[in-house]
Amino acid sequence: QDCRLPFIGGSFFDHEGQPYCETHYHLKRGSLCAGCHKPISGRCITAMFRKFHPEHFVCAFCLKQLNKGTFKEQNDKPYCHTCFDKLFG
Repeated sequence: QDCRLPFIGGSFFDHEGQPYCETHYHLKRGSLCAGCHKPISGRCITAMFRKFHPEHFVCAFCLKQLNKGTFKEQNDKPYCHTCFDKLFG
């Protein structure tokens, strides 16, 4: 429906009665990772009004993996407490 590319093997995803490729299906459903922009099919972390694969929810400075409740946000980016204090404290 969105990218107009042919479906490989004839398979497609249905969303509200329209055919979509996997990427656009997950985009419409809000289940693309904000870190890697690929579909999330297993566990995910929801933070800052976005969804992430757990391994892609990382500090914007040191890239250490974060947990939902153990980060601080600045300019719409997540930071671990250590980096946040160094940069903004």
